[in-house]
Amino acid sequence: MAAVATPGHIFPILDIGKYLVAQGHQVTVLTGELFRERSETIGAKFVPFDARVDFDYRHLEEHFPQRAALPPGNAQMALALKDFFAAPIPLLHQQLLAVIKAEAIDVVIIENGFYGVLPLLQLKERPVVFGVGVTPLPYSSRDSVFYGPRIAPALLPYDLSREQLVDKETQTLIDEVQQSFNVALELSGGSALRLPFTDALIAGCDSFFQLSTAALEYARDDLPQNLHFIGALKGSGKSVVRNIGWDQSDSRPLVVVTQGTIANVDFNQLIIPTLNALAQLPVRILVTTGGREVDGLIDKLPANAKVQQFISFDDWFGQASLFITNGGYGTINQALEYGVPLIIAGVGEDKQEAAMRIVAAGCGINLRTSYPSEAQLLEAATRILQQPSYRQRAELIQADYARHDPLATIAADVLAFTR
Repeated sequence: MAAVATPGHIFPILDIGKYLVAQGHQVTVLTGELFRERSETIGAKFVPFDARVDFDYRHLEEHFPQRAALPPGNAQMALALKDFFAAPIPLLHQQLLAVIKAEAIDVVIIENGFYGVLPLLQLKERPVVFGVGVTPLPYSSRDSVFYGPRIAPALLPYDLSREQLVDKETQTLIDEVQQSFNVALELSGGSALRLPFTDALIAGCDSFFQLSTAALEYARDDLPQNLHFIGALKGSGKSVVRNIGWDQSDSRPLVVVTQGTIANVDFNQLIIPTLNALAQLPVRILVTTGGREVDGLIDKLPANAKVQQFISFDDWFGQASLFITNGGYGTINQALEYGVPLIIAGVGEDKQEAAMRIVAAGCGINLRTSYPSEAQLLEAATRILQQPSYRQRAELIQADYARHDPLATIAADVLAFTR
């Protein structure tokens, strides 16, 4: 099992790995050294990334100083795709081949950010490869436009072409990223991709499991046959204290707030404006900093708020009325598994892809900025808390999630492909 060394990418893979170990499989995990202990805790053998490509997600600006100079958006995302995802492919490919040989691997399971698998997919002789979608489904389609205007397909005129929607500047970035992947493939002994790099990974897997449901995805009729929506995984957050000081009789609506684990350097982006905006509302506010120290927030907390470094979302989403987030895909799916409507305020990484699905599904509001104003947050929160349609739409998606058992689905395919 291989994954990019960031929580949103590796944690779902470790959840799957833990389940497979319990089913009697021998599991080896290839990821960053930072996640050694967590990998070994599930009973897996651990292989760290080559130190030259083992980046600490908490300090990405130290590894990629250009990133800090770019605002969240397409240019920053293109840089990440070139430097963080494409450039390490040759080294990761060699490591992957070495693990396959040393451990006599039957099945390789990767999450969709681990592009070190692309050269392997081009080989005639290889193990079975399963992909796991931990981000919004990045598959090209005649019904959708990615990494550009991000318009839900239901709103697009039938005869409107992709070329009419993607501006020249964005297309230049897309072309540069694709070229960087082609260079990495050729350095790995492979050939240039015939498909966009995201499509090549998804279509090249023997099975690709998207950790979501069709109820949250754009309606499309041209997805590959190997792609399956399997529902969301339960959270695997750190063990935390559930009792944080609220009286059990406090019936005020609960609002959960996070900036995630990567885009949480500046609390002024989302957390502090949210605390200020909702301070006078009859709600409870629970903030999680995703691992950052909370000391700098303690003196800024209004009377109706609490803050924790980590929380178990599964402990709190069951009683939440609203989730305010910068758009991390994993926690979006967790919230919807509990029928919780959302406000999304984030434009970095793939967050606008996730936000547009929330809007299209009618279960939340997209503020289209990483720095929302207090007025924007107050208006959006008030609207969702007062209008039941958002909760109703979230509960429809929740009902779709309830039909799935993602761990059992993956385990069944592992057995089917290895018998």
